[in-house]
Amino acid sequence: MRPGPGKLLLPIVLFLVFATAMTASAEIKPEFKLSAGYRSDELMWNISGYPSGCCPNILSELQWKDLQSFNVKASMNADIGKLFYARASADYGFMFAGDNQDSDYDGDNRTFEFSRSDNGADAGSLYDLSAGVGYVIRPRKSDTAFIPMIGYSYHKQDLTITDGYQTRPPTGSFAGLESSYDARWKGPWAGIDLIFYRDRWTISTAFEYHVIDYYAEADWNLRDDFEHPVSFEHVADGDGFVASINADYKLSNNWSFGGAFDYQDFQTEPGVDRTFMTDGTEPETRLNEVVWSSYALLMSIKYAF
Repeated sequence: MRPGPGKLLLPIVLFLVFATAMTASAEIKPEFKLSAGYRSDELMWNISGYPSGCCPNILSELQWKDLQSFNVKASMNADIGKLFYARASADYGFMFAGDNQDSDYDGDNRTFEFSRSDNGADAGSLYDLSAGVGYVIRPRKSDTAFIPMIGYSYHKQDLTITDGYQTRPPTGSFAGLESSYDARWKGPWAGIDLIFYRDRWTISTAFEYHVIDYYAEADWNLRDDFEHPVSFEHVADGDGFVASINADYKLSNNWSFGGAFDYQDFQTEPGVDRTFMTDGTEPETRLNEVVWSSYALLMSIKYAF
């Protein structure tokens, strides 16, 4: 039997009362941080031959590997009153290197590969937006803050395929390739922030679980039988995990210098691949999965108000 609303509310109220009693009155000062550094991404998707997921179970697979970019990130955090906390961040990646592989198969499980091209992917952009609020739990006489968080995020990869080179059959380079794949991941998240204070050092970590709504549009510019600028679209649900660690050293009352490591890992469930043909038809097949991972190494300067 499910508990009634009153029984569910009571433990929440008791938790808030206990947390308030155990929480120190010191506030987390408003802070603005600007970071920059190196970022690496990978993205893969594949589709089946039919909506049922068969014949073959993987018909076509695209992989973007070693997508390297220069990443710039701005973030802010502050207390709301003395017990609630908010943070927000935005970052943008200027891509300067990357590879793409496009493979097609006649057999299940990536067998009987009849076409493969190994292409360039050194142009494009990446960005992420995220914001959240949380409840600050800082035990008295402790230099640690625990902050359960909820929030919302939006992530986008604008990817390109250029410099075409046909590996199978081995016909070599071909001209005119300038296709695009624009992926968007958005949805709510829940997690926890941990902040440790020690002398001049502040160490903070964040762990988030994301529920994702995924959508992508592609323009396959060399396919005359596909519509343009939207040749096909992908729709799916998914989830993901985000983690970060930051270390900041206080230079003065207001200024700190530090470094950070950010990691993101997302994957969709099976979804829909819908193609827009020039004859007006819109055939569909199964989108088996989309997998995206990313990490960034950043240096930062922080100002505390």
